[in-house]
Amino acid sequence: MYAIKGVNATPGGRITVHFHDHGYAVKPDQREESLAETLLGEGAGCVTLLVMLASLGAFTVLRKTGAPEAAVDASMCVFLVALCYGALIALLNWAGGVIAGIAIFLFAVATFPALLIPGYRRALRRRRGGRRAPESEPGWVPAAALAGLWHQPDQRGGSVVTVQLADGSVTAYVPAPEQAHDLYARFDALLRSARPAPGQPVQHRSWR
Repeated sequence: MYAIKGVNATPGGRITVHFHDHGYAVKPDQREESLAETLLGEGAGCVTLLVMLASLGAFTVLRKTGAPEAAVDASMCVFLVALCYGALIALLNWAGGVIAGIAIFLFAVATFPALLIPGYRRALRRRRGGRRAPESEPGWVPAAALAGLWHQPDQRGGSVVTVQLADGSVTAYVPAPEQAHDLYARFDALLRSARPAPGQPVQHRSWR
């Protein structure tokens, strides 16, 4: 398998194309970081800790230098808010670990008796040791479904690789400039390996 990430497809949005010997699979790119991870993850915890230290230091300095009471109170309020937010992050992470541990324990207790059944043990070994067939992946397209392939320059200076399938659907793929030739070559190899149906010649344009 060979994957090309960060491809903008129309239609489809931002995707990753997984190439196999007899076809390819298209999978949507997931966001690198969810909103919950951004607000409650380790990075948020580190920022909160820095805010706590900075506000506590500001409170100490302002109090010693005789700063206005409003500034002293504001620094203390920032410290207290950061402290509460940090406590919330710690609590949620701790609760998540506890819930995961309980779920694993309950799963082990529920499935342990089934391990006494030989058929279940064999099925479990096959599932753990076997590899998932590419044809079963979401977004799988066999090489025989390819009907046409084009390459055009993009208006923004990149390249567009357009793929037409036998059902008439057309998808335009815009990869990173350094991956354009590789993407085209992978589709081209699949197109060449497929045998077009009689009376339906393959539409093909070479890379230029």
